[in-house]
Amino acid sequence: QNFMDSSDNQYPSICTLHVCKSCRPTGFPGEPRNQRPGFLLHEKLERLIEDRNLGETVTLQAADCLSLCLRPCGIALSAPGHWTYLFGDQESEATANDIVDCALTYVAEPKGEMSRTKRPASLRSSIMGRVPPSLGR
Repeated sequence: QNFMDSSDNQYPSICTLHVCKSCRPTGFPGEPRNQRPGFLLHEKLERLIEDRNLGETVTLQAADCLSLCLRPCGIALSAPGHWTYLFGDQESEATANDIVDCALTYVAEPKGEMSRTKRPASLRSSIMGRVPPSLGR
């Protein structure tokens, strides 16, 4: 499903969901890397995006570090010319479906602006920040 309104380019046709694969709480073992909570979250989101056939709407991109070490696991939503959102406190089993739902809300909103009430409940208090669109993009 394509949410793009080609007449005014207010809606992105696709968004990027960035996931910090190295995220882990303080004291959580660093090895093996494939057992870190961030890695597991990325794997879960990859399966959900595939299962829900959203590959043309949500692009999943691994990040080495989103610098949210005090609030793991970190994710971000971005699209050219749209607001970028950064969230912490995500968990593969508890919030993965909400993350995908939030990405779909993001794509459907003009310039990606999502009020607090439009985000799933689990992503309301976990927001770390948002960045306005860059000029010229």
